[in-house]
Amino acid sequence: MRFILTASTFALAASALAAPAASAQQIAANNPQLDEITVTSQRREVGVQDTSAAVTALSGESLEKDRVLSFEDVASRATSLSFTALSPLDQEFNIRGITNTRLDSPSADQSVGIFVDEVYIGRSGLFNFDMFDIERVEVIRGPQGVLLGRNVVGGAISIITAEPDDEFGGNISASYGNYEDWSVRGHITGPITPELLGRFSFYKRKHAGYAQDILHGRDLEDLDSIQFRGQLLWQPENTDFSARLIVDYTNDDSNGFLSVAIDGPGAGQGPWSAARDAIGVLRGEPLSLREGLPEHPRYKGEAEDTPQQLEREAWGVTLHLNKGVGGFATLQSRTGYRTADGFNVYDQTGMGPNNGYGVLTPTLFRFPVNEREEIDQFTQEVRLVSDLGDSRFDWIVGAYFQRDSVNKVDRFWAEVPAAIPTLSGESQWNNEADNTSYAGFAQIGFKPIDMVRLVGGVRYSHDKKEGTVTGLAVETGDAFHPADPVALTPLAATFLEGESFTTDYSDTWSEVTPQGTIEFTPAENAFFYFTYAKGYKGGGFEDDPANAAAAAASYDPETARNLELGAKLDFFDRRARLNIALFDIRYQDLQVTQTDDGCLCNITDNAADAKIRGVEVEAQLAATDNLTFWGGVTYLDTEYIEFIDSTGLDASGNFLQRTPKYQFNIGAEWAGDLGPWENALLARVNYNRQGMMFWAPDNAQTEDPFGLLDARVAITPPGSRVTLSAYGRNLLDTVHRTNIIAFFGDEVSRLAPPRTYGVELSFDF
Repeated sequence: MRFILTASTFALAASALAAPAASAQQIAANNPQLDEITVTSQRREVGVQDTSAAVTALSGESLEKDRVLSFEDVASRATSLSFTALSPLDQEFNIRGITNTRLDSPSADQSVGIFVDEVYIGRSGLFNFDMFDIERVEVIRGPQGVLLGRNVVGGAISIITAEPDDEFGGNISASYGNYEDWSVRGHITGPITPELLGRFSFYKRKHAGYAQDILHGRDLEDLDSIQFRGQLLWQPENTDFSARLIVDYTNDDSNGFLSVAIDGPGAGQGPWSAARDAIGVLRGEPLSLREGLPEHPRYKGEAEDTPQQLEREAWGVTLHLNKGVGGFATLQSRTGYRTADGFNVYDQTGMGPNNGYGVLTPTLFRFPVNEREEIDQFTQEVRLVSDLGDSRFDWIVGAYFQRDSVNKVDRFWAEVPAAIPTLSGESQWNNEADNTSYAGFAQIGFKPIDMVRLVGGVRYSHDKKEGTVTGLAVETGDAFHPADPVALTPLAATFLEGESFTTDYSDTWSEVTPQGTIEFTPAENAFFYFTYAKGYKGGGFEDDPANAAAAAASYDPETARNLELGAKLDFFDRRARLNIALFDIRYQDLQVTQTDDGCLCNITDNAADAKIRGVEVEAQLAATDNLTFWGGVTYLDTEYIEFIDSTGLDASGNFLQRTPKYQFNIGAEWAGDLGPWENALLARVNYNRQGMMFWAPDNAQTEDPFGLLDARVAITPPGSRVTLSAYGRNLLDTVHRTNIIAFFGDEVSRLAPPRTYGVELSFDF
């Protein structure tokens, strides 16, 4: 029935193309028009309405108007994109039900690719790139198997930073809000010489914690961040050559995040939520959801406890080269280098037996995680892109290379009052991986007639992943059971204190991913496409394997095949816009990582198959010169097929994890006069809502539907370069979670930020 309705929508939209011009006059007497953003998701500069892919493009102007600063903010503006995160180093992006969950081993790939200025970012958790001084963000939905840099199965988020300008100018903004949130950001740009342009951008932000550690009297979920980006653009006169150099830096510090236990479904209350209730009685006031008692571990050989914390630092260098070739094509080179270091300590359970209130139950264990990750990444892509002239043919050929060196150290420490041998002691893993990928790709387009274009492309990808992992039983036993000889999970219980294994691992995978598209343009304001695309994601190895055999065993690659029918339509002299995509994805060997509360370890399995069907609709309306509306909706029908994991769980027939059944967002902008000041007031509001979501393949834990309301009001006096604005995010103070792990009947959860608001003063020069 859903697809019949969607087909009817296509037919209705097509028939509306013939609507008489007089229909436009029935909406309003004036004649505003919608802007169209130029995107490069298909490696050419093409308008969104002429791109045969489902793309949501957010301009830098709209990002500024909505004060969109993070990936989580982007997810509230883009159809079919949702965001979850176990920790700041384990960010998870979901497009159309395709996501990677806690898949953070040094050999793991992302299901949704992150690109910055056309350079792939292999470790998203080490790239906390806030959206400052951005030209646009493109959210590309569905498998991208040919042109989009590194092959991805789910889609991509592509960030395009603002280039240097040939005229001097800039901006500086300062804001202050609740939670002592203050920031300063800005940029300056202009010519250095007639042929050399420059741009420097910066962003400094600091805020107090959204949560509190009442055991140690510390803020949690606080932030102290500084970022900058410097650019040079060289364009020699009387040549068709250009070179753009970009250098960026990020440094974040925080006390880390709060884990809070919520009593889960089923009989009996979990130990941590019960302990929270008991502590509330003892102190005469219940603990709020944003209060916790995370315990700090003391590792073997150290004299002091290690506080919960997050540190992250990253450098990046990008070089774009473009050179005309013989008047028929352009040679494009994209070189990227990134190096990053992240250190994260957090208490998984949120409290333990030494909680300061004497509350103790047999299973009230504590299990903090200590992880350090270092990465060096080099990427090189070369493309030859045909110029668009009078020929009915166009083409792109290219090659891609990527090399990652990743070192990840995990230190697990735990203690438990009950006699549970695998939950006491300290274990450590040192995992060093070298990942090499290369690919060759080609695409050709042909117009047999003016209104039809046929496109075919293919990509060959080859991945080699190798490394060495050491697992060590640093110490067995704890304060409750000092003589316990069993190693802490997930290390195999057969290891005695001081024993270890060291194992080399290696595997290679190759895949051919084709794509074919039919584009149909019956009128200037109507564009239809039908496409088949295959995406690929390489295999990998476990992050912290139990023994040598588990270390050497790889999990398989995953692939996704997508059939998609799309329409992009403008109505009423470009005052109204309707984009529709109907898709059917067959997802094979998908990699699913989940936490097994039997061994308290992460296990990665390849589900046999899954299917995803859905429809996306995006719409815009310029109702008057002053008033604009927009909105988008996604509905998904997903299912695991014949999925029995290594623990014996049969998830066949279940809905895909961490995937909302529906999402929609609606918004409006009003720009007009403020008293005697003409065009001085700008007001924007956006509401985003997502439906129920299952957290794991067993579909046992759910996140209820929730909505987020954001707004901003700005005043710019006539002729002034100063803008004063007030903003608010999550204005309804909706409590929702970005992660849960099921432990012993509890849902140990991480909460999204609460309501935030503030004022900002901005000056253009």
